[in-house]
Amino acid sequence: MVFLVALFIWGRWRYDAISLIMLSVFVVLGYIEPAKAFTGFAHPAVVTVALVLLISKGLEKSGFILLIGNQIQKFANNQMQFMVILTLFAAVLSSFMNNIGAMAMLLPITLGICQKMEWNPSKFLMPLAFASILGGMNTKIGTPPNIIISEFRNEYTESTFSFFDFSYVGIPLTLFGILFISFLGWRLITLRTINSSENPLIKIDDYLVEMTIKKGSSLIDIRAQDFRNMLDTDTAIIGQIDSSGKKIELHGNQKLFEDQILILKINPDSVADIQQQYGLDIDSENELTKIKDLGAIEAIITPKSRLIGRKNDYFKRLVGGGFSLLGLWRRGLKYRFRLANEKFKSGDVLLIANRGEKESIASRLEMAGLMPLWQRDFDIIRDSSKVLFAFIVFLTSLALIIFNFIPIVIAFLLCVIAFVSAKLLTGESVYRHIDWPVVILLAAMIPIGNTLSDFGITSIIASFLASYSSAIDFVWMIVIIMILTMFLSDIINNAATAVIMGPLAATLAININQPVEPFLMAVAIGASCAFLSPIGHQCNTLVMGPGNYKFGDYWRMGLPLEILIVIVSVPIIIFYWA
Repeated sequence: MVFLVALFIWGRWRYDAISLIMLSVFVVLGYIEPAKAFTGFAHPAVVTVALVLLISKGLEKSGFILLIGNQIQKFANNQMQFMVILTLFAAVLSSFMNNIGAMAMLLPITLGICQKMEWNPSKFLMPLAFASILGGMNTKIGTPPNIIISEFRNEYTESTFSFFDFSYVGIPLTLFGILFISFLGWRLITLRTINSSENPLIKIDDYLVEMTIKKGSSLIDIRAQDFRNMLDTDTAIIGQIDSSGKKIELHGNQKLFEDQILILKINPDSVADIQQQYGLDIDSENELTKIKDLGAIEAIITPKSRLIGRKNDYFKRLVGGGFSLLGLWRRGLKYRFRLANEKFKSGDVLLIANRGEKESIASRLEMAGLMPLWQRDFDIIRDSSKVLFAFIVFLTSLALIIFNFIPIVIAFLLCVIAFVSAKLLTGESVYRHIDWPVVILLAAMIPIGNTLSDFGITSIIASFLASYSSAIDFVWMIVIIMILTMFLSDIINNAATAVIMGPLAATLAININQPVEPFLMAVAIGASCAFLSPIGHQCNTLVMGPGNYKFGDYWRMGLPLEILIVIVSVPIIIFYWA
């Protein structure tokens, strides 16, 4: 288990890859029977997580994002009022849909309002992410750890947590958390960029663009220094690409020639003018680029994007000829290599040229796992006529769950089927919108966790902690479990944290003759508290680029928030569940 956690902390490999490798090792060593290796894929928690992700996407495609945006914008009269309303909306949405999906829906809305009001988005994006995480604690489906912990309770007591059992602790935590964030926490955020109508939300003046000198260009045979003198102050020649594909320096006296690839630092609004004026081409492999059709899209790479770990050539194959990569923005990274050699990371902001039909932009962005931040010359089209239908179907499924008419898996499966029948989800998008890394992680970790329990690993650790039960009060045991879970959740995936800590907490409770519910609830709360870093939770990752945050910015507001959560949650857990 120590080695497994170490690999998660290392972060060099993907979580799902680590879990599958460890699962294979356990099978090869004989710790897990081959027939049981993939039983995790049929586990109710895994299936439920996948269905919740699909339902979130269906609600978004129904036009829900536009409705919410219109409602939030009504309250954007001053920054404090907007902060409170935004965080409340985020928390409520995250209670009934996946918190990552809820946050992703509100991110473009928040950026748009900040741009319109000339507010600094850095002040609002981290509170938005934290509020989304807090809201996920309120219900059984708000976040994967709650679903996992509910199933653990069923294993140990043959009684699962109900839909609103998490609300006893979650709602007070959410309210206290929002009050802290709205009136004090945001003051602890480092604000680096002041936006105005002349200064876009994301500073994109440092985008690197590769341009090829075309045949007949006016630049052929002139000196590089002369070309530099022609350019405005927002554009600069960074270097050139040699015959081997490496970036090298471009000397001032060097003459420019046909098919030479130049690396420019350029404002995206100037791309078309530079192309037309000097006879340059963005992509020498694609002759279809036309000046009049060049539109620019800024989109962030989401944590579930297929682009992560891939390069530009894969991007071009994935999205087709309608998109061209103009630039890559990654906070804190000084580019020293050509764009073609840069591997994409979660949270990267891409500047993309679009030459396709507007109607196809949304689907192609979704296929690539990209989320638009703010747009030039295009709108994402949603079918807003189906909002009511989507809500009725979703609320019906919730009612069936709350009143115990049918199991949660069946209710959500029927909801997904209804969304597919209404074409809110298509057959192809059903598979695309499932966050497969999370699903695979959980499916692999469940048999691994069961094996650790079967071989007594969790019992050994629990017995060690139980040996101090005479000296440490029952309440402090819960505090220790919660803080340990928080620590793990800040450095590894929260779902993996729940899988590891759930059996440990339950075994500890049994060893000291205490009910398992307060210990499992402490794990559920702790696993959702990933406020100290951008890697602990995907919501934090998504806002890092647009918010212009650095790695060390998160703990400034996150640490006091986690302390507040421990202080507020432990007494409530004891009162309701001890």
